[in-house]
Amino acid sequence: MLRYAEIGFFLLPFLLYVAWRVLGTRATAGLLWATAALAVALAATTVWYELTHSLPAGTRYVPAQIHNGVIVPGHAL
Repeated sequence: MLRYAEIGFFLLPFLLYVAWRVLGTRATAGLLWATAALAVALAATTVWYELTHSLPAGTRYVPAQIHNGVIVPGHAL
């Protein structure tokens, strides 16, 4: 989910620029408000994901490792 938010934040300026160029003077106030609402929703989703999926303070993260040819996924201790 976080990867999608990162991709969305990366693509947002490009999409807004394309919309601005294509729509030009045809852009309505409703369309501009919808675009702003989607940007706010994307930011809110990113903040929500961070708050609900973060590790507690003081928790140590162990990155993924290879033990005897087997990949052990990253985990918290």
